[in-house]
Amino acid sequence: MAHASPARAVARVLERRDVTRAGMARISVLVALGAAVWFAQEEGEGALAGAVLLVLVLGCDAVGGAMSANDRDSLTLWLVTMLGQLREYVVYTGLALGAVAAGVNGAWAWAAGALIALALRDSLLVARTAPPALPRGRGTVRGAGAGQQLSEGLLGAAGVPVPCRPGEGDPELTGRLLGGGGERAGRTRVARDARQEEAAGRGPAATVVPLPDLARRWLSFTQPVRFLVIGVTTVVWDPRVAFVTLVIGCALAVTSELVGAWEQVERR
Repeated sequence: MAHASPARAVARVLERRDVTRAGMARISVLVALGAAVWFAQEEGEGALAGAVLLVLVLGCDAVGGAMSANDRDSLTLWLVTMLGQLREYVVYTGLALGAVAAGVNGAWAWAAGALIALALRDSLLVARTAPPALPRGRGTVRGAGAGQQLSEGLLGAAGVPVPCRPGEGDPELTGRLLGGGGERAGRTRVARDARQEEAAGRGPAATVVPLPDLARRWLSFTQPVRFLVIGVTTVVWDPRVAFVTLVIGCALAVTSELVGAWEQVERR
């Protein structure tokens, strides 16, 4: 315990009281709701209190991520992801109500623009980290009869790869589908392509210099970064500046992803 991080220490205490990752996600939604209520106030103290509660939301994420129970359960990961999206929409609603109370013209339009930019950013990142399409005939096990063919079902129709032979599985499929671990999977895929090019005698592949994790996180404009931006801009300026910053940040994230995709195409 002495060498554990503060988040891990709190996580162990909560796990002894039967608090799960899904429970921490629900708590973070309630904290985000409190932040939205404070952001909806016209007074300046409301923005400060809302920013503090957003920091507590990030603390809930750190504690939930440090919990070991159900850390690989697909349903838990799905629920945490959905609640994470919900709490951000709640915060945006509170910001819009605060802007209306402050007399900002077009407050709801700015909020809608931020939501559209966020949707474009999320859709592009999900498309970039989605698993590749399976080749024809992949759903049939070698040597299996017609009655032993793997049925696609609901997950197959959604583009999720069907089970395959040992050694061909993708242990990071859930992470790529839910948005967490997509960057790690992307780096793994680039390294594998580089090894294949070298094995094929095409010469040494171009060296990929990864950005530091912190710089990559800021550039991809993840939710913790967006919450920090909301907290700072609302305290220093007003909700309209927060919405404008969110739109610009999402646009930079989309541009960064497109540039990265183009560089990968050029290297191939």
